[in-house]
Amino acid sequence: MPDETFDAVIIGGGTKSLFLAMYLIKYGGMSVGIFERRHEIGGGLATEEISAPGFRGNTHANIILPVYYAPIYRDFPQFWDYGAQWEQYLCSDGACFADNDTCLAIYSLKHDPTQERTAKEIARFSESDAENYLKLFGVFHSDEVYRAMIDQFYLPPEQLLAPEVGERQMGVFGKLLEANMVPESLTMKSSPLRQIYEMWDSQEMQYCHARFVVSAATDVNDPGMGVETLALGSQLPTLGFAKGGTHQIAHAAHQILVQMGCKFFTHAEVKNVIIENGNATGIRLEDGSEIGARKLVVSAGLSPYQVVFDMIGREHFAEKVARRVELISSTHIGCLMWCSFALKEQPIYKAEAFNPDIRETFWLGLGSSPDSEHIANECRWANLGKFPPLEDFSPIVCCHSLVDTAFAPLGMHIAQNEMQAPPASAHTEEEWFEIKQKYVEDMITVWQKYAPNMTYDNLIGIDSNSPYDNLRMKNLAPHGNCQTIDRSVFQQNENRPIPELANYRTPVTNFYATGSAWHPGPNGGCGEGYNCYKVIAGDMGLDGPWIQLGDEENESLVTSVRNVIKRAQDSLKHNT
Repeated sequence: MPDETFDAVIIGGGTKSLFLAMYLIKYGGMSVGIFERRHEIGGGLATEEISAPGFRGNTHANIILPVYYAPIYRDFPQFWDYGAQWEQYLCSDGACFADNDTCLAIYSLKHDPTQERTAKEIARFSESDAENYLKLFGVFHSDEVYRAMIDQFYLPPEQLLAPEVGERQMGVFGKLLEANMVPESLTMKSSPLRQIYEMWDSQEMQYCHARFVVSAATDVNDPGMGVETLALGSQLPTLGFAKGGTHQIAHAAHQILVQMGCKFFTHAEVKNVIIENGNATGIRLEDGSEIGARKLVVSAGLSPYQVVFDMIGREHFAEKVARRVELISSTHIGCLMWCSFALKEQPIYKAEAFNPDIRETFWLGLGSSPDSEHIANECRWANLGKFPPLEDFSPIVCCHSLVDTAFAPLGMHIAQNEMQAPPASAHTEEEWFEIKQKYVEDMITVWQKYAPNMTYDNLIGIDSNSPYDNLRMKNLAPHGNCQTIDRSVFQQNENRPIPELANYRTPVTNFYATGSAWHPGPNGGCGEGYNCYKVIAGDMGLDGPWIQLGDEENESLVTSVRNVIKRAQDSLKHNT
């Protein structure tokens, strides 16, 4: 007899499980139990006092885009009021350059809805870039492109071939045609760096664009990413964060789920799925307990390797499928150094003399010069299992306490830093201890070139997180890749993680799998959970908001994205 039984059992209490559970309960009418190995739920939606008491830093997901929770805001209106609120700095993206103490600031949608202010800053370096930027912004923030973006985020790969999806893509083609931006073969096969060089005249704009591509877990040297690079460039003004910390999103989802009767079990590591006659009937915990599942089991956060070899067993898979899982790439871009610095005062940049607004920039790149080859070299060194020389250090820094007092004690600040690193497997544990210390020393040395007050006298505490530290999250093993698996061109969309698993089903009946290693990941959003529920609902004949909305489903999600942006803009009006 099982120790407890639910309609649906979810393995993992991270990002994707929370949103999937919300739909299983509300629209599927199921009882749900969530089993998490660690001490709390939320996974990558994490915020902790790590560098010093009272100084809160996001330890995983940090960038939040308006599209990430579009279905949740629509279907669970209390989500925003419970704390899942999108916020922006004055400047969403930008970069400082040490060689001449200049900078380029990209103003956020909250503060610059038309992006005319941003264009004026870009024009200081290139008037043609300013014109092209406004054209790019106009095209990619049109309703036609938003409709296609919603399809990419909120349709399972098997549904992306539907006729209505093709019709919406033709609407995008029309907008691109009007702007003379239709991508041809060269663009589609280009690396991000090559495409960026073609798009922009100024090195400064090239640098800002390239730095965000890397933060989107993409190697700027990888071929076949040219079209995505176009889209990423248009998203620079949309970069935002979760007000109060990324964990606020998990708190909001948790509050909704508790009210709906969902049960959570922490310190509950799952050993394997119980399979009877090819059908998933429950899970077995490491302590020997058995949990029954009347209708289905879902892995919502485990790596494909864990799903295939630990939860199910190789014997249930064709040899070709098992081999493909073994060959999944996870050592590429996505292995990060992520540090938090508790500060007495905020970083004060030399480049503020060029534009004082650069101080309040969310995703701020630091480049020894605006030459994007520094970023390309950083990617190359990481792929060799090494850190770059200091002249090729291309980190980003952010300082949430500038715009959100919840992150640090009054009058003090928390700053965080991201840069590419070798995979955890490239070094021993002893070597990583030395690497972490040296990285912090190098980072402070580099930072002082841009912000002279970033000395040890300004520091209250430091926390450094490396790919090796990420191994505490078993789904990120063995390389510590915070994206679980790479976003190489052959591991996206219908190939993520492999074609045979891409639509969230497994060979075991009623056992499904999703997570950041599945489409549309990796990100901190709800797409992987929402799409998994769509597949489950189709297989089991369950209700769903897209059924109730019919042809209005896509448009309703576009409206939801627009409303998130408007809420942030309206808050600015109320504050002034």
